[in-house]
Amino acid sequence: MATQVAHRAFGPRQVEQLREIYERARAVRAQYPESHVANKAARKLIDAFEAAARNEETSEHWLSEVDPQGNA
Repeated sequence: MATQVAHRAFGPRQVEQLREIYERARAVRAQYPESHVANKAARKLIDAFEAAARNEETSEHWLSEVDPQGNA
């Protein structure tokens, strides 16, 4: 499970910080239009998080446990 790998690599506090960053990036994507620079930066950040989750070869996305708001 990717969460276990992340906990071993970063520790619980850092994992929680990463989740918060991910959640906020999703909120930014929901708040701004796609052409906005903040939306573009958030999209790159989210893609990086999701690529890391896919690289762990797991069907679970440890960061997708959040409840996104809007259409992010």
